[in-house]
Formats: sequence, C-alpha cells, structure tokens
Amino acid sequence: MCRDDSDASCGPAVRENWRVKRCVASLRRGCVLEPELTLQCSLAAAPAARTRHFLKSRGFLREARNCLYCQGMRIVRDLFTLLVACAIAVSARAQGGATCTAGFNEYFVAPASGTFYSLAQAVNINGFTRLRLVQDGSPSSWGTWRSPPIAGTVKEFTASFRFSFRNSNGGAGDGFSFLWGDLSNASGTRLRGGEWGLEGFNNDQAGLSVGFVSYTGAGANGVNGKWGGNQFAFVPYSFAPVTWVTVTQAVDRIRMATATVTWSRSTGTRVTLAFPGSVASTIYIDKGAQAMANIDPTGWSFGFAGRNGGIDQDVYIGEVVISTVVECPDPRSPADINRDCLVNAEDLSTVLSAWGPCAGAPCPSDLDGDGTIGGSDLATVLGAWGNAGCIPPVSSDRLTMRPLGTTSAQQGFWEYLPDNYATRNDWPLLVCLHGIGENGNGTSAELTRLTTNGVPSIIKTNAWPVSASTAGDAFIVLAPQNARGGCHVPTDIDAFLQWAAANYEIDPARIYLTGLSCGAIGSWEYLRTVGSNALPAAVVPICGDGIAAWNQRGCLLGLMPIWAFHGDADGVIPVQGSIVPLTGMQGCASPAAVDARLTIYPGVGHDSWTRTYSLSAGHDIYAWFLTHTRPPAGNTAGKPSGKR
Repeated sequence: MCRDDSDASCGPAVRENWRVKRCVASLRRGCVLEPELTLQCSLAAAPAARTRHFLKSRGFLREARNCLYCQGMRIVRDLFTLLVACAIAVSARAQGGATCTAGFNEYFVAPASGTFYSLAQAVNINGFTRLRLVQDGSPSSWGTWRSPPIAGTVKEFTASFRFSFRNSNGGAGDGFSFLWGDLSNASGTRLRGGEWGLEGFNNDQAGLSVGFVSYTGAGANGVNGKWGGNQFAFVPYSFAPVTWVTVTQAVDRIRMATATVTWSRSTGTRVTLAFPGSVASTIYIDKGAQAMANIDPTGWSFGFAGRNGGIDQDVYIGEVVISTVVECPDPRSPADINRDCLVNAEDLSTVLSAWGPCAGAPCPSDLDGDGTIGGSDLATVLGAWGNAGCIPPVSSDRLTMRPLGTTSAQQGFWEYLPDNYATRNDWPLLVCLHGIGENGNGTSAELTRLTTNGVPSIIKTNAWPVSASTAGDAFIVLAPQNARGGCHVPTDIDAFLQWAAANYEIDPARIYLTGLSCGAIGSWEYLRTVGSNALPAAVVPICGDGIAAWNQRGCLLGLMPIWAFHGDADGVIPVQGSIVPLTGMQGCASPAAVDARLTIYPGVGHDSWTRTYSLSAGHDIYAWFLTHTRPPAGNTAGKPSGKR
C-alpha cells in the first residue's frame, strides 16, 4: 500500500500528490518548513472553515493572482490543491495578522553553508555529518561556526540542535555556546569563544550566548545564558549522559542530546534539553528579556563556538534547525500617506495642500523624491486610488505576553496597547482579573491560560474593540496572573495597579477594574480592604461575592461606581453574592451610592462573563467605564524613565 512520497512502490503521480499534500499541510500549520520541499511561506494559514467560505467569495478570484502561498514549491499538478493553497494565504491576508518567516536547516553536508573559523569543520563519520568545533588531542584551542545572516529583523526564533562530547580518556572538557547576534565582524579574534560566550560579544556588550559548560567539577557544569558577556541565567547540569569515549558513539544521533533555544523580545530566552531516551526538561525560562528589550536584531547570524582548555575533547553539533519570525516589509503603497490602508481623498488633500517645493524634511507628500510636490506625486496618488495593499492591523498584533521577571512587576501578565498608543499619555487603563482556573506561576508556559476567557480572549481572537461598544479602542488592557492558591488577594491587586499607573501612559483618573468569578471575588475583597484608597474610578465584578465587603464597608462601598453581573442559576457562586451588596448600596441615603447597578441574567449559570464582555447581552460596560473618573490618589504624575 502506498503510504507517502518516500515509498518506492508509489507511482510518480501518486508520490507527487503526496508532496503536494505535505506542502499544503505545512502551510496550514502556519508555514512550518518541510526541509525537502523548501517551503517558504509569507502568510499564516487561516482556519479551514474560513478558507471554505473564502473559496466561495468573489474576493478569492480577484485576489488569487496576488497569492504568496509558496516559493520553491515543487510542481503542483493538482489544480484544486493549488487553489486551496492560494485561498488559505489570501484569506489570511484579507483578515490581517501576517506572519513573515525566515530560517534554515543545516546538516553540515558538504558543501555546508556558513563560515568556519580556527578548528571548526564539517565532518562525515560513518555517514553522520556533523559540525566538529574542537578536537580531542588539541588542548588550548577553539573553533567557531557562523551561519549566513537572517534577512530582516528577527522578532522571535526557535533553534534546535543535537550535541555530544567525546574524550578518549573519558573526562569532559570545557564546552561550547550557541550564539545569536551581529557576527559580521570577524577581525582578529572576535569570533574566538567557548562555553563562556564570544570575544566579540564581550567587546560589544551585545549578543546572546547560551553556554553548555561541560566541566566535571561539581556545580561548575551546567547551562548559562549571557547577553554581551553578562550572565542572566545559570543552572547546574551534568552532561555525562552525552559524553562518550569513541567517535562512533558520539556522532550517532540516538546518543546525542537535543537542545532547543527559543527567544522573543517580550518573553526572553527559554532553554530545554533532552538526553537520549528521556523527555525534554526545561532548563530555564523567561530569562534575559530586560537586557534585550531595546535591541535591533537586523541581519544577525546564528552560530556555535567551542573551546578546549587543559582537558581536550571533541564537541559535535548536528541537525541544526532555525526558524524565525521576522518583521514583515510594509506592503503599502507610498501613496497611502496617512497610513490608513486606503489611498483616498485624505491623501489627495495632503498632496494638494503641500504643493510646491518641500518645506523641510521629512516631506511625506514628495512621493518621487525630487524635492517638490507636483504632478508626478499627484499622478502616483490617483494611480494607486483605493485599497493600499496592506494588511489591516488586528488586536492580537498588539497583545503581548509579559512573563514574570521580564518586567519589574511582581506578576506575569498580558498587555494590550491601543492602536496609536505612542501618540498619547492619557489612556484609560482596564485591569482584568481572571478566574481560579487560570491561576499560574506567571511564566510564558502558564500565562497562555489567561487567553481562554474574558477580555484577553476577545483581544486574542481579534474581536477587540467590541464593535457593539461606543468606546472604541480606548483602553490599555492588562491582565495579571494570580500565582497564589485561591483568588486574587487585595495586596497583589493594589501593587499591580500602582505599578501599572507608574509604568504606562495612563490617565490616573481613569483606571478601571473588572474580574470574573474568582477575579470578581478578588475585586470585592480589594474594595473591602483598601476602601477609600482604591485606585479605580469604577469596577465591574462578574459572578463574584461582595457580601463580606458590604458587611464591612456598608454604604461607604457605594462611593465606588459598581456594576455587578450574575446569573441566577449560578451553582458555583450563588447570585446572592451580587444581590446583597448591590441592593444594599441602592438603598443607601447617606452617603447615597454614586452609581450602583445590578444585572441578573435569568437562567444563566456560572459563565455570565462571556455575554457581558462580548456585549451580546446588550450592556456596554466599556462606555459606562468612561463615564466615570476619579481624582488620582496621591501624586502619580511623575513619569519614570522607561515608561512603556
């Protein structure tokens, strides 16, 4: 039976069909490379259901000619498969959210790519092609390999590779480092390195190295992380399971360790390691982000550097797979002067109002670069009239994970910044508290739980701002993760609100708090504990329990505008948890409640938040928030350096 395109029993046409299926499957997975197909995609795959809809639309026929589905794809004989592939890419383009990728696979088969320095060389031993950085019998030596530079500016990367050590005497030598940085200057001994990093990185105080230190001394061996020679992580680890006596053992892929290094600007560096026959272990996670927050990784290369000191050994590297996400080039027409994805009357007006010689630099209406706004520039605008060819931004583009340790906050959190955030310093702030099921330690591995419910989920699925709201894209949204057992505690809530107020461009009079389930309980507890010192201008607790807050604060609780929501069939947190405090506040005369609202959903169980946050129940909480302001508590006007 014909199983796949590597099966010799398949006929040529059947095998080609298998290749096509694998290419489309790679495209659907978001352009994960199939090395033998050299698939390089420009756009992320769209969900299948949306693609089927797009196939039926007129837009597919109009846009298919612009399909960027593959480069280097083998001959596609199945026309329908070709159309599906184009539909996936064009549909993704139509929705926004483009993903541009670059990368390479290096197996060190001659002629290997990249550049070798000192003792580093590609070797073929018993059919296994490897990079040998340094060699047993050569003490006090070094070797470095540098990849070709990655085209573009890297936003994140994943690098995996195999490695092992070999010493005929059985002892371990010094080790090696995985490298990422500007390796273009190879003068002198700048590319000399080892487990401690790279000389050029130390000189420049820039460049990431992940060192695999194979010293045999207790506590000396392990995995480090350095930026520009400054260590941000070290975890002791023994490499005895991949240190061999014979070369044949060392180069065998089933006897090598597999390391994976991932990096993004927001989460920093993560390293995992798997020894032969074992599952991968996380060595460290979310490290070094602050050190690398302001880097410009354009045209950087990857590499490896090994060294031998007094104890010499072979260091072997193999099966290097690098995949990166890079910044997409701006596809918009230069005639889209105001960058709104349309060439229309506004751009035409800009050209006409600036007619004549440029008054100075920049001169955005000078589209042909001749120093004068004239007929040529007018013709460019008229010729490009209509859609500017860009991918409209979506909310998930501006949703960023901020793991614990990557900022000065005491919690990991998700951050959403409105479009044009940099243009203002008086944004309203909305802080969202999750339920107990999303508790976690604030690392990138566990922060993913927060995007399954509430406002973060709406943002992630590109349904933000909620179209039914009149508020528009009005809020900075932050969603901290509770690392404690149980619900959010008042001290953590207050500390996070204070930190956010000091570190974002917000209007301190327009801070708002909302929580669902355990997050709502935490919100009520915060109001009970902090009292008149509470920072928010208004609070929306959904399916929480405010009875204790009402019992302690009484009518003073009504000085905070509160709009509570609950389902009357809630079997987790009884509806009385909202009814008691809100009806109590509504009955207060001295002081009278500022704005105490209660919405009960008949027949609704515990999940009363989905309909509330999506506004499908018809209650515009976002516009309601903006009707309330509060004088800042204390002086929060001082803007610290490094404010986001």
